[in-house]
Amino acid sequence: MPPYAADSRPLPPLAPGLPLLGNALSMRGDVQAFFVRQYRALGPIYRVRALNQAFVIMAGTEANRFLRTRGDDHFSTADTMGGLDDQFGMRVHALAGRPHRHLRGRLGLGLSRELLRARWDAFAELTERRVTGWRAGSTVPVVDQCQRLAADQLSVVLTGTPATAQFELLRRAFELVLDVTVTGKLPPAALRLPTYRAARRRILAFAQAAVDDRAAHPHDGPPDLLDQAVAAADEHGRPYPPRVRAGMALQGYFGGINTVAYLYGFMLYAVLRHPHVHAEVLAEVDRAGGPPSFDTLRRMPALHGLVLETLRSYPSAPASARTVVRPFDFGGFVVPRGSRVLVATTVPHHLSEHWTDPEGFRLDRDFAGMRRRDAYAPFSVGAHTCLGAGLTEVLAAATMAILLRHVRLALPAPDHRLRPRATPGPNPGRLRVRVLGPATI
Repeated sequence: MPPYAADSRPLPPLAPGLPLLGNALSMRGDVQAFFVRQYRALGPIYRVRALNQAFVIMAGTEANRFLRTRGDDHFSTADTMGGLDDQFGMRVHALAGRPHRHLRGRLGLGLSRELLRARWDAFAELTERRVTGWRAGSTVPVVDQCQRLAADQLSVVLTGTPATAQFELLRRAFELVLDVTVTGKLPPAALRLPTYRAARRRILAFAQAAVDDRAAHPHDGPPDLLDQAVAAADEHGRPYPPRVRAGMALQGYFGGINTVAYLYGFMLYAVLRHPHVHAEVLAEVDRAGGPPSFDTLRRMPALHGLVLETLRSYPSAPASARTVVRPFDFGGFVVPRGSRVLVATTVPHHLSEHWTDPEGFRLDRDFAGMRRRDAYAPFSVGAHTCLGAGLTEVLAAATMAILLRHVRLALPAPDHRLRPRATPGPNPGRLRVRVLGPATI
């Protein structure tokens, strides 16, 4: 972190940690709980160290409001998220201002909930086939199976074609890039390994071939992510280069293997860990009177509450990584240019000043009101809010409805406690669930 010598004000307080390791071990597990503990102990701004990495942490509703209203003026994502552009042409993560808004708009058209409506039958059939393939008496590794399911779902919804054959390749490469460029857990030299470089070439070739095939074979359905990539031009009307269009095609796979899959895993734990939630959601699925449809999801408030409360309790994107390009004051401290900042946007999720019984799990909370008060931000806030947030919420509700309708599952023990991991993003770790057999709905 750059020196503060040019300013006489004190540094933000340093979170206590171990010699050499700093806070690395604490942040490898439940990073959300770590952020909340330090906020309560140190306030809305503090510093952490993790091996050779140093960050300023900003947390609380004021931090969220700062990111939402002033983030464009003081922060850049080019250093923290630019690796996704460097490696896979995902340019949207590294842009700012008008170019960023323009490309977000193009991508947003290809990440629409209406695509799920149009391809509902293919999505539902794929999901049902996956979950009914879990054999009675077996145990299911939750993260692995949710990643495989979400990646296939999103590829079918967003491109019309499953990517099962590419899954392992995509997962290994995306996770390595995140560990190098975002979290700094691996050195940049890892991106020069021959195995990774070969995998990257194959992934880029796969994405480019998908875009080229769609250009050669247009279809009659609603425009999807591949259609947006084929037609994409920048804010001046100039076609994006091929690598950026290929990166657009990869955007859905990236989200499926990470954020969406982790949400599924946390939802599964939550519904099995809380019998009253399981009973309420299952009863609602039963009242639907048949397989769920896109439209019946709108009439299932308990299921929607399950998604939103899981995002509150177990956020899979608890912080937004930025680099300071213009220094600013916050909480009585100066944050200088060049500082690496994590805005821990979901810390307010666990604060009693905002939520009644924040450690409880309730489906009837005022999520919309808390979002307006900057106390609910599961997909970050501001210009870089997750583009697929709306689609993710609908996918998660639909997936849980289909799963509960077809399969009975159980935790290893009724009082089983989750041990989240923070790599490459917060996830349910080694959680496994027991398959009891088919559901009786």
